[in-house]
Amino acid sequence: MQKQRKEKILLAYPPITKFERYSSSIGSSGGQQIPLGLFYLASYLRQNGFEADVVDAEATAQSNEQIIERLRTGQFRVLGISATTVAFHHALELAEMVKSSLPQTIIVIGGPHISCEPSHPMKFSAFDFAVRNEGEETLTELMKAIRDERAFENIRGLIFRKNGQIIVNDKRSYIDDIDALPLPAYELISDFKHYNPPPCNYKKVPVANIITSRGCPNQCTFCDTTVFGRRIRFRSAESIVSEIELLVKQHGVKEIAFVDDTFTVSSSRIYELFDLVRAKGLRFPWTCMARINTVNEDLLRYMKNNGCWHISFGIESGDELVLKEIRKNLKIEDVKQVIDTCHRIGILTKGFFMIGHPLETLETIDKTIAFMKQLKLDDVVVTFNTPLPGTYQYDHASEYGQLDKSDWSNFNFWNPVFIPCGLTRDILLAKHRNFYRQFYLRPRIIWRYFLSFLSPTGLRRLVPLLLATRFLINRKQKTA
Repeated sequence: MQKQRKEKILLAYPPITKFERYSSSIGSSGGQQIPLGLFYLASYLRQNGFEADVVDAEATAQSNEQIIERLRTGQFRVLGISATTVAFHHALELAEMVKSSLPQTIIVIGGPHISCEPSHPMKFSAFDFAVRNEGEETLTELMKAIRDERAFENIRGLIFRKNGQIIVNDKRSYIDDIDALPLPAYELISDFKHYNPPPCNYKKVPVANIITSRGCPNQCTFCDTTVFGRRIRFRSAESIVSEIELLVKQHGVKEIAFVDDTFTVSSSRIYELFDLVRAKGLRFPWTCMARINTVNEDLLRYMKNNGCWHISFGIESGDELVLKEIRKNLKIEDVKQVIDTCHRIGILTKGFFMIGHPLETLETIDKTIAFMKQLKLDDVVVTFNTPLPGTYQYDHASEYGQLDKSDWSNFNFWNPVFIPCGLTRDILLAKHRNFYRQFYLRPRIIWRYFLSFLSPTGLRRLVPLLLATRFLINRKQKTA
């Protein structure tokens, strides 16, 4: 009996520079996270009998030519490319180069862009298939169909081309039991030092980012939840701790960054998780992202006592009318109280803000800057409101202003592609720079950053931060 061929797939994130991602020298202070989606896919495919490898061309600064050489030498029959909206043009460029050099390669596109714009990528002949939303089950079924030379019509979540026509199969249901998924294929990471949060967002290296849930129940109009949906699904404490143990004991990870959209959405699971962490004898510094209305002082103290030293909060605006319009459902007083509590008990905080919201005016931007300065935040990230495909704002942008859809590469949150009525691109750019200057050019913040250089990882922080200061100092900054 002839042995069944073992299909091989290379999963890739295309190369993109920090300038392209951030559009200015501020990108020098940007971080680099493990693309967990690719490593989850690789692990699931391996569990189902396929050979899978991963190349993160952004983190490892590899070129398209190097990816093609990897395909050739590894004899991979299938290439899977993950792409966000901002990186789609790079995904297309890679696919076209592969088809030119290795025309027999089957190319599959997946990731956030395809999930919210299902038919768009398949208009380009370089892509043979597209996988939308969660990809583990769909991509594995596709690989089985390719191996066994079976039809593709019944594979939920798949988009393909047949006789020149784009066929969009029914959606696949989201995975209920995410504990059943194998842990990401961390063994495929050659060096964890490729991945670091922004310069002042870690204490020890290497740092690994992990995700403990899928789905986001919140209703923010600017947020795309297409990939994982709005119904939140939690991993068990046992599953999370097993991942942490693997990272710490086998890969030498010193710090954990929990990157769930809202890690604190359920306080009971945090108590359960860190009671188990403590029972296992594990101790490590960690950071997370949280929502203002999901924490209180008791929970924050528990988190602090169990290693949490930094929390990022999505605040977005200091104007309550704008907050209501974007369905953020935050109260200004609650923001002040939570940030004050974190400061008092010794948890550092970062505030995420955006300018250029629907209903935004010069007055609301200035109000947000003034509000930011009242808060005892340690860091801020300020981006431009960017109505991504798949969001409420994208579908209703014309009601509030003008959205430039001509170039997906500008949808990186650092270019003002959406201009609210009454404002201009130049105004938004000027206010954006002013926001950063108003926060970082203050003695308290400068002193904190100076002290951070005296830490064991201080030298690692120094160069990127010095490069990023050009954004604050230059009167005019080149943008993409």
